Amino acid sequence: MRNPRSPTTPRDRACTHMRISHFCLGFALLLAACGGSQPPASSPSGASTGPSAPAAAEEDTSAPKPTIESQREPFMQGCMRKVNAPDYCECGWDNFREVFKDADLSKPLPENDPRLATLQEKTIATCGSKLPEESIKESFVGGCTEDEQRRAPYCECAWTAMRKKLAASDFIGSFEGPRVEEAKKAVVVACKGKFPAELAKADFMKECNAPHCECAWTKLRAKYSVEAIVAGTADLASVPGLKDCK
Repeated sequence: MRNPRSPTTPRDRACTHMRISHFCLGFALLLAACGGSQPPASSPSGASTGPSAPAAAEEDTSAPKPTIESQREPFMQGCMRKVNAPDYCECGWDNFREVFKDADLSKPLPENDPRLATLQEKTIATCGSKLPEESIKESFVGGCTEDEQRRAPYCECAWTAMRKKLAASDFIGSFEGPRVEEAKKAVVVACKGKFPAELAKADFMKECNAPHCECAWTKLRAKYSVEAIVAGTADLASVPGLKDCK
């Protein structure tokens, strides 16, 4: 049996990115909101930011195979339920139809299918500008709060602080890079005191889930503010005694 994880392993580093990880829209909103990140006939992706893809029907050799055009209605309905942006949904559908025009929609799509990456790139490049900023903000704040309204003041503040540093289109996609890191630092300053400490600790303990987590939290809080931990700007290597937590 392995020893408990060191506080500096990847899983524990992820513990310091609790809420900021929900700030970007990324592939989830771009595709899952429009019916799933897989062709509609495949297994649901389980993404929480949008309606699940329709499940594949049991194979019936006597019935005609689903066509790409037969998937347009559920795709558009799923998209419009998530974001009231017809132009964006039409754009997303056009990309989906093009990328998966030769797909066998009666079979589940492998998770490593390269067409998924192609669809992501095309959708971000061609449809991102068609998504209203209000929809981007709603998804940002909704992903940040996760229905816990005590987080709402912080999440609203975080949107405002980051939006001053980033364009609305920057929230779509990977949400990484030097400019994003600088925006996170702005959140730490602008939103100080707005994230409830008890919620931050609860999130941390849930994600960390190891015997040393109580010790790690105490060490982190002695060095950094709640907001720095939540935003993921805390430098774990600089925390005194963190590596001794076991």
